[in-house]
Amino acid sequence: METIKYYKLKDLPFSKRYFWSYDFNKAELPLSKIMEQLIRYGRFADHINLFRVFPYSDLERVYYKEIRPIMSGEKSFRSYIPTKGDTKNINYMDFLFGVFKNVAA
Repeated sequence: METIKYYKLKDLPFSKRYFWSYDFNKAELPLSKIMEQLIRYGRFADHINLFRVFPYSDLERVYYKEIRPIMSGEKSFRSYIPTKGDTKNINYMDFLFGVFKNVAA
């Protein structure tokens, strides 16, 4: 069984505006939640920083096993319904993962 690691938001190079619903100075979030917030609300520089801050293998695992299936509608999650924005984000992130896979190799 995999242990979920939590990261202190205040120790990461991301703006607190993307994490408005959390106490930025105290919150500790799993990588999946950090990625989800940044994929939806972040800018290009934030997406690039994901790949600078976290190991590619961790990002890839979380994205393809947890985030992408829900945002694409492949997997149901509570009453979540994917939006057009989610579809665009999926295409964009798939592209970034392809680019960084070549860099990580």
